[in-house]
Parts: sequence; structure tokens; C-alpha cells
Amino acid sequence: MLRNKLSRAKMLVDQKGLLSTAAHYIRKKIGQKAFLEEVRTYHIYPAETLKRQRETVFRNPPYISIVTPLYNTPREFLEELLISVQRQTYSNWELCLADGSDDAHKYVEECCEAYARKDSRIRYKRLPGNGGIVENTNRCLELCRGDYIGLLDHDDLLHPAALFEVAEELQQGADFVYTDEMKFKTIPEDSTDIVCKAGFGKDELRSHNYICHFVVFRKKLLEGMEQLYRRECEGSQDYDMVLRLTEKASRIVHIPRILYYWRVHQGSVSMDLSVKEYAVDAAKRAISDQLSRMREPGMITSNLPYQTIYRIRYERKDQPLVSLVLWGECRNRQTKQSLERILERTDYRPLEVVAAFEFEKARGIEEQTGFVYVKKEEQEDRYTWFNRAASCSRGEYLVYMHLSCIPETSDWVEELLMFAQRKDVCMVSPRIADKKKRIYFAGAVLDGEKEGWVHALNRGLLKGEEGYGANLKHVKNITSCSSVCMMISREKLLKMSGFRSETGDYGDVDMCLRGRKQGDWNIWTCFAGITYQGEGSVYAQWKDPGEFEILWKERLTEEDEYYHPFLKRLKRL
Repeated sequence: MLRNKLSRAKMLVDQKGLLSTAAHYIRKKIGQKAFLEEVRTYHIYPAETLKRQRETVFRNPPYISIVTPLYNTPREFLEELLISVQRQTYSNWELCLADGSDDAHKYVEECCEAYARKDSRIRYKRLPGNGGIVENTNRCLELCRGDYIGLLDHDDLLHPAALFEVAEELQQGADFVYTDEMKFKTIPEDSTDIVCKAGFGKDELRSHNYICHFVVFRKKLLEGMEQLYRRECEGSQDYDMVLRLTEKASRIVHIPRILYYWRVHQGSVSMDLSVKEYAVDAAKRAISDQLSRMREPGMITSNLPYQTIYRIRYERKDQPLVSLVLWGECRNRQTKQSLERILERTDYRPLEVVAAFEFEKARGIEEQTGFVYVKKEEQEDRYTWFNRAASCSRGEYLVYMHLSCIPETSDWVEELLMFAQRKDVCMVSPRIADKKKRIYFAGAVLDGEKEGWVHALNRGLLKGEEGYGANLKHVKNITSCSSVCMMISREKLLKMSGFRSETGDYGDVDMCLRGRKQGDWNIWTCFAGITYQGEGSVYAQWKDPGEFEILWKERLTEEDEYYHPFLKRLKRL
């Protein structure tokens, strides 16, 4: 944490100078008090709201079993946990407590039994000994009678509305629900250490365990599993559990509300920022096991210095022909230079260059690189030409890239290709920086309240910055890629009948939305780097909307799963 802060400070000094950096941190300090008030407003529900929830009658209220294994829990923390559950605005729950505490902490048993005598929804079992978090949790699960299971650590708290908010989603058919959380030391009301999460993404989850707390899932998802927690993944047992359950879940829902309070204290996981090697190894094993189950082999490493952010290098299938479809305006000489730079900085072969300009011999053109000229008519729009270029090309995979792009990493095609080869992927884009070494494109989301409807994530941040929650340091799922540089398989392109020219400049966004509608993922990877040397903002690529708003009118009224409403308000993404 300290290393990251020092690294960012050095970057700011290098970019802005010492005085501007000092002013930045002074403004930040002044804004902390206002930020605290804003956070309080967001996570503390008004009394009227809590009252309305208590009075709500559910037609078929889901029965939720909360699983909490205990071990030498401090008395104060234990009582606060019990009270936080009893104060829930939703009442159809049971709290299952399995206690592995030693003889020096007999008060744990006494306290739990005292509460259980007064509230029949609290179920307590004394374990013969401490079997560790994995064994204790599995034993605790045996107490559950509910149709749904919620996981609550023994020193944490639930927001009063946690179970109500979750129950509403369960009634709508969700079988796996997770929420946002907050770390706190004394009382949640004084904390600003919020953890706002993205909607579910298969690739984001494989990159890091961002789901964490609070999780509630349908008990039937455990069918076919020997245990909820596996001993071989101890240290990252929660991560392994989430990976396995989300594979089986048919409807995963993220509630973008802070409904779980993760206590930070001496001896807690949240306080211990050191990363245990065995826990990292267990996480890699959990990911590797999922890759094996889903027949998507790959090699897993930590993206150092971020030990708990993981990078997967998927095995590529053969060495297919990739068509590099170059578009954009350049003068003749600049066009030749751009093509040469692109080919010189691209290791992958075989390549096929498809462009709207006449071929002039360029360095880098050899036996494994072909060239196809597809004339662009004077009034022809970008995506009509994209479709014609695709029909004239031969590659199994197509990269649409602006001529002003220069690869930063020579293996950029390989990094995109390993994702595009997956059957469940629509489109994939790299990290794109501008000439000033700032983020030009790092994925896009929809914002129906914004002119142009598209929001480019992290735009303008320094290229070396980590972003909110280090989201610039791992592969993630996004709503849309950008035609400035994106890859798609020919099979996927044909399946969706190509780009729809009626969506004007939004053909890339439209294609990605159609892919998501069919259940495919759109991916952004930080491990392929491109520099865009053109002029203007990325938003200049989306000028003419055509019929985009008409075609996606309903979608534009919905919140984007990858654009957190509170982070949107704070302008953190």
C-alpha cells in the first residue's frame, strides 16, 4: 500500500512538478471531510426506509441461513455481530454458529447460548476442536436449514438492510448475490474505506477475488460438491468457493450498495496486509482448477508487485491467420511510415494487412504477411467498409485498428488472440495510451445520462497509474471495446451478420452490446499496449449515432453493470 502511494507521488512529481503535486495532496486532505459525509449519505439508510422494509410482506420470503464459524472471537465483536443480525429489517433468517474456540474462551459458548435462548433463529453448536476455517465452515454448514446460504465472518457486521436487499433479488430469481462492503476500525459511520465492485465478470474474477463479502447463494448450487470449502485451497478458500459457485449459477446479481462491514483489527485478515505465499499458491490452484473444469488451459502468475492480482496466459490454438484491418486518414508518406512501424513492432505471423490505400512496399512485409487493398468509397461510412474489408480478407481473426496506432508491446496480437479464440468472447481491446502517456482507452461503459451515452473508463489517468482498485493492472470485462483497436473472430462476426451501418459511428459499441446479449464477454487487457498518436479525444470516434439510440433505447435507461453508480458520482472511473 505504502509502496503504491510513493510510486504514485513520484509519478505525479515527474508529470506535474513538485508544487502542483503538493497542491494536489492539500486539496485531497481538505476534501476528506466532505468525502466522509458523502459516504455516510450513501451507505446509511434513512429511518423511514428501514421502517418501510420492516413492514414489507414478501409473498414467498426466501429462508436464508447465515453461516458463521467462530474461533476465540473477542466478546465485544461477537455481541456486535449478533446484534447486527438481529437488527435486520428482513426477518426470515437463521444464524448458524459453529464454535471451535479453545477452553480459554469459554465466554464464546456462554454468549451464543444466551442469545440462542432468547432468539430461536440463532443456532449454536460447540465443535470438538478447532479444525481451521475450512473444516469449521463445513461443519457450520451442516446446521443450515435454509434454501439460501449467506457467509458472515465472526468479527464483521451486516448492514441493517443487507438481508432485505438480498431477499428482493432472490425473489427475482437470482441464485448468487454479492454486495459492496466497507472496512472499518471502530464504527462503520466513521469509515470511508469503501469497496465498490463491478458487476460479475468471468475474466475479472479470474484476475482477483473482487467479490469477497457479502455473498448469498442458493443451497442447491452445492449439489455435486463434496464440500463448500476445500482443504487444498485453504488460505484462498473463499476465492475457490466463489469460482466454483459462479460456474454453476444461472443468474448472478451484484447489489451496488455497501451492505457488509469488514472489521479491521489486530489479528484480522483485513489488518494483515502481508500476503502469505501459501494463500497465493492456493488462489492459483483455485484458478487452475477452474481452467481445467472449463477446458480452457492456461498458465497463471501473479502480476507483480500485485501478488493477489493474477495473469493468465491461455494456450493458443494453432497459429491462425490474423487480418489487420487498418482504417483512418493519413497522408501517403505517413501511411507508409505507420504501416512500417506497426509491422516492425508486431511479432505475430502470419498476418494479412487490409487497408483502403494502395500498397507501397514497406519494411516488414515478408512471406508471412499479405496485403489486400479494399477501396473506400467517398461517402462510405466506417462500418460498411469494415464489413467489405472483412469479406475481402482471409483471416480467422480480425483486428480493426486506426492507422495512428503504434504497438508498445511486440506480442500484442498474441495477447488479444488468446482471448478472442475463446468461444464465449465477442470482442477484446488492449490498453491504449495517447502521446502524452495518459490513458486514451481502457474499456467503455454506457451512461444514458451523458451526451453521447458512452463513458471511457479511466480516461486521462497517467499510463502507469493503477486506477480504482488497481483496475488498470488486470484483465477485466467491459461493456464495449473501441474500433481504435479491437479483435474479433470471423466466426463471431459472421454469426452477428457483421457491423450494423445504421448505428453510425457506434458500430463497435453496437456489436459489443449484441455480443453481451448473446451471453458473450467483451474484454479489456492491460497486457497488450498500444499508443494512439492521433489527435482528439476517444469520444471523437463516436460522433454520428445513426439509429443507435433507437435500437438501444431501453438499454440506455438501465444502469451499466460495469459502471458503479457511486463511483460514477465520485468520478472515480
